[in-house]
Amino acid sequence: MRLLLLSLLLAASASAQAPDTTALAPGDGALTTDWLTPGTRTYTVRVVAPIQQDVGTATETISVADGVVTRVTTMSVPSQGMLQTDSLVAYSASLAPMTHSSQGGMAAISLEFMDEGVAGMVAPRQGEAKTVLLMTDAPVFDGGWLGEIAQSVALDEGAVYTVPAFFAQSPDEASTATLTVGASETLGDRTGIAVA
Repeated sequence: MRLLLLSLLLAASASAQAPDTTALAPGDGALTTDWLTPGTRTYTVRVVAPIQQDVGTATETISVADGVVTRVTTMSVPSQGMLQTDSLVAYSASLAPMTHSSQGGMAAISLEFMDEGVAGMVAPRQGEAKTVLLMTDAPVFDGGWLGEIAQSVALDEGAVYTVPAFFAQSPDEASTATLTVGASETLGDRTGIAVA
């Protein structure tokens, strides 16, 4: 959904770390987040199969104040009767998550992140609400920030990063996302780097 110079392909994996893998942790100082720019951007939501068509819009607003970054995304898909608003709050220097809330989508989500884990509620549109009380050995990132995390690591070709993350779709356990920096490619006056 983002218009980026980076092409981001994220793959969640619970595989063992390779010797040259860097394990990231919220607040460990490994991320460079000075690129975060406050502002509002609007994107087109497009379905590409079976036929390409524009189905809605998404508006993303990022604000940074007092060491905290907030990203509010509102997605509207009128043909589906969908109006979803997600709000993610994290410490701007480290992307260590603070809160995550979502309304109007497939589930209402209200989460608080702490050093000891994640607590809150996930209430699917259909089905029973689930209390989240996940205790972890170490802090985890909010999976909703993975795109920003990928943009904040050192983009050295071949570098591999593991990211402990919580995803509301799997509220019973933390996951590990693996980010691998690929080769860079120059197209015109822009250089892109693939992170898979």
